Amino acid sequence: MADKIKETYALKIKFGFADGDTRNVSLDNPKSDLQASEIHSLSNFIKENNLLIGDKYGADSAGILTADIVESTKITLDI
Repeated sequence: MADKIKETYALKIKFGFADGDTRNVSLDNPKSDLQASEIHSLSNFIKENNLLIGDKYGADSAGILTADIVESTKITLDI
């Protein structure tokens, strides 16, 4: 048997709130042609539906602070 290498990707979005709080959302395996406008649409949907709120007084979302696609590699060794 041979070692197994698996590469995965995740879209990591950090949201900011009016009270200074932050929340991180991670979405596994984003599509390869993801556009910034789609991330902004997601942010608007989350904001309009109050899906994420800050800790202090249920503060409203102020929007996206960062959005990154992160690659990770997992190697399963054949021993």
